[in-house]
Amino acid sequence: QGESPDEVALVQAASNVGIVLERREAVGNSVVHRVCYGGDRAEDHNITHVLGFTSDRARMSVIAARSDGSAVLTTKGADSIMAGLLKDPLPAQATRALAEFSRQGLRTLVVARKTIPPADFSAWRARWAEANSAMEDRNAKLDREAAAIEEGLTYVGITALEDRLQDRVPSTIATLREAGIRVWVLTGDKVETAVEIAKSCKLLEAGMKIVKVVDTSSPRECTTKLREVPRSSSELSLKGMPLRQAMVLDGKSVGHILSDAKAKTALYEVAVASSSCVCCRLSPMQKRELVELVRMQNPKAITLAIGDGANDVPMIQGAHVGVGVRGKEGSAAVQASDMAISQFHFLGNLVFCHGRKAYRRIATFLCFFIYKSVALGWSYVVYAHSMHFNGKGAYPQWLDVIWNPLTSCAVVLILAFDIDYKDKVALARPALYSPGPDRALFNPRTFSYWMFLATFQGILAWSVPVYGLTTRSERWGDLTNGGAFWQASFTAFTINYIIVHLKLFLVSEKPLRGIGLLSFILELVSYAPIAIYLGSDMAPSHELLHAPTRVFTSWRHVACIALVPLAALAPEA
Repeated sequence: QGESPDEVALVQAASNVGIVLERREAVGNSVVHRVCYGGDRAEDHNITHVLGFTSDRARMSVIAARSDGSAVLTTKGADSIMAGLLKDPLPAQATRALAEFSRQGLRTLVVARKTIPPADFSAWRARWAEANSAMEDRNAKLDREAAAIEEGLTYVGITALEDRLQDRVPSTIATLREAGIRVWVLTGDKVETAVEIAKSCKLLEAGMKIVKVVDTSSPRECTTKLREVPRSSSELSLKGMPLRQAMVLDGKSVGHILSDAKAKTALYEVAVASSSCVCCRLSPMQKRELVELVRMQNPKAITLAIGDGANDVPMIQGAHVGVGVRGKEGSAAVQASDMAISQFHFLGNLVFCHGRKAYRRIATFLCFFIYKSVALGWSYVVYAHSMHFNGKGAYPQWLDVIWNPLTSCAVVLILAFDIDYKDKVALARPALYSPGPDRALFNPRTFSYWMFLATFQGILAWSVPVYGLTTRSERWGDLTNGGAFWQASFTAFTINYIIVHLKLFLVSEKPLRGIGLLSFILELVSYAPIAIYLGSDMAPSHELLHAPTRVFTSWRHVACIALVPLAALAPEA
């Protein structure tokens, strides 16, 4: 095991040529590594210090102490960082190799080393111990001491590792783009490496115009380059007509852009005119700041960040939805995420199957739950106005009590299992995802339409039986238990109950499924005995005394119960 997959790959490669790491064991404050070189030859390397990788340092070093008091420092890191630590420039052959490896999409590291004399090593160890025990600014002091020892290095060589794509990554990205989702790759790799990887995963395609903002020296230069990009494509939609423009930025340019408000706006304008973006040589905080830039420039945008390493944690936490991929780079991303998956291509299932269905179910549930309460509430509003707010209730108290229990279970179970399209169809037709980003199922217009229907149906359900089956004196006089008014009130309640359940059938794609249908039938079947109980002598209150029986045996009341729901739902037919 190692701190990163590239370390494991290097150890395995060394083993393939006969240099085997046999064991590691702790001895005091150091770790002794036993390395076998073939045959009977073996050496012990006493690692006393590990100067870990951070996004700011972009390198890692180990110090192996020798028996004579000296030490050997070995450092690996990005070529842009390592070039400044070498006592001599990189050889021309190494520069050409770096460029060639990058064009092949390989992740490159430069390895260098130096021997530290005993006196220098002893003095440095004392300063390192002092910095490590500091109570204030410990990390800053440790970074300074690490930088002080990592100077004057001698070039050793270059490593190039293939960061192999997982299965079905290109097809998943193509599907995301087809659904109208703009895809950004935020990475710490070199520009050439990141571009080649983007091409291999179909993020950058042949014939696509690529806008490059790299090696800039100021925010003004970044803004100028970005404003030179045509904005005509910003009027196009990714749906049906893919945008043929992509953008490539490096960490230096991103740093300039993030420091200037005008440059941020220019970047966002170009970003929405592009279907994809590749940002290279980024620190973890730059990744997060780019996500926050999108959220700030467009508050309506929904951002999703997916990553598999500790460097992706700030980005994952900065997005609306964070997804961690459990891979070879540890579990930090998974622990910081909202959701975790084991393969990148499962993102398609997460978005197009789970996400799309969850949005539809939650949007319908919220609208329906408020709708059924508003529909019943209009009975009180109309009755209170007609009675000049005399304080009398439209329904007996116990009918109000049973309303939510008898209208909530079915909607939860039916919508929880409701499916409009099978997962295979949803994955094959990414355009079905569009209602979510477009907020088509839950927005002011849709909500207003639901409330309009609740108002119309609620008023109709109350007015027809109450004002059609009772006289003014029966409504204004003493309301006798089980009298004409309470019979009409019970009829109105029953009509509302039927309308709400029929409405649930209308808004559900497949309401006749298993447990949902069972709950629906149970709610309808249980209403009659509960109503009869509330109209009996054993009921806790007697407003409905014998009223349900009289209603169900009166053709006028039964006609209202049968016809008013049909009239109320006719506009939706």
